[in-house]
Amino acid sequence: MMKSESLPTGHVFPKPAVAWYIVAVLFILYWLSLLDRLLISLLVAPIRRDLGISDFELSLLQGFAFGLFYAVCGLPLGWLVDRFSRRWVIFAGATVWTVATALCGVAQNYWQLFLARVGVGAGEAALSPAAYSLLADSFEPHRLTTAMTVYSMGSLFGTGMAYLLGGLIVGLVAEHESVLLPILGEVRSWQLVFLVVGLPGILIGLLVFTFKEPARQLRLAPVALEQHPAGAMREVFAHMREHWQFFLCHHAGFTIACMAVTGLALWAPAYLTRSFAWKPAEIGLWLGVVGTASGFIGALLAGQWVDRCYARGQHDAHMRWYAISCLISCPIVVAGVLWDNPWVFLAAFACAQILVSPIMGIAAAALQIASPAHLRGRLSSIYLFIMILLGIGLGPTLVAAFTDFIFQDDAKLGYSLALLFAIACPVASIILLAGMKSMRRVLDGMR
Repeated sequence: MMKSESLPTGHVFPKPAVAWYIVAVLFILYWLSLLDRLLISLLVAPIRRDLGISDFELSLLQGFAFGLFYAVCGLPLGWLVDRFSRRWVIFAGATVWTVATALCGVAQNYWQLFLARVGVGAGEAALSPAAYSLLADSFEPHRLTTAMTVYSMGSLFGTGMAYLLGGLIVGLVAEHESVLLPILGEVRSWQLVFLVVGLPGILIGLLVFTFKEPARQLRLAPVALEQHPAGAMREVFAHMREHWQFFLCHHAGFTIACMAVTGLALWAPAYLTRSFAWKPAEIGLWLGVVGTASGFIGALLAGQWVDRCYARGQHDAHMRWYAISCLISCPIVVAGVLWDNPWVFLAAFACAQILVSPIMGIAAAALQIASPAHLRGRLSSIYLFIMILLGIGLGPTLVAAFTDFIFQDDAKLGYSLALLFAIACPVASIILLAGMKSMRRVLDGMR
């Protein structure tokens, strides 16, 4: 692994064309990661049938198996991001998660599939800390949120393609419970989906070597660096203690909101199947098109609005925007899943994509702006540890737990989604609103 270039005393951002090319490459990799991550949401019925598992057990594959090791591996990977070439960190992670996705296609039982999902999480943990660091060194602060939200649109396209391609592939193989393949022999239809999606992605990680890694930016004086070596975690914790109110509100608010966003994204296909008997191809088409189009609109609106407000001196714009979005989306989604009409649900799903789906870009931009450059990888990893473990890891499991243990009826999945949004969104909004003053304070202190 190559050492990163030495830290300069001043910083010159890459030319706009170069910076946006970096965004494009990272966008593609994020798209691939979400495609591999969310494909399982369209395969709920055949996996449950073949492995004989409940909603709760399957939710552990969707969230916990992926999220736990994503979070755990993210901490040492954050250290690597701050010390070594970020391109090599991303390439290694992409190789691991795409191979692990393909291994899902050869799993013979629940625990083999669980371990393969662990590998997907461990590999994907390398991407975002390195991507956040690269983007923060490529764009000025008042342009960073737009770049972050464009990068985060990779997740929206990944989600849409997971629905669309997954639905098409599932539809094509649905007529046969198993398929005979060379070398591998007989595999189940859902296993074939993982193989088809996972294997070609192995080569995509090489795209990171098509751009030059930008020089790292410095925000602290050289004396501060001498007192706190870049490899020491004590400086990270010192920065978090000094601005504990910001980090508490930022991490808690965005993580709780992420529970609702992830729960809806992963259980929407099963909701349409159970409530309206829609077929996988039909679900994939509508969720893919509606989700991608509305998410694209939401990401651009959020990025442009937050950057403009930040440029005008509103340094709490990230938290303000998302708190308001959570409050607006809550009654819309609750009504959409309880209305008992698929088209009303799709309209509510589109509104949710516009309002709350840009969460990763907005949260990441706020954190990068409030972090010294040489600490960004580790601060991002701590944030992602919490966000992935509790937000992405716990959100889908809460929906399944509500369905299995409170409503005790698979057909009442919509009630579970409504309950999650009714609790998570108002709480997240209150926390983010409470954190606006602390965000202004940390940015004033860094200047």
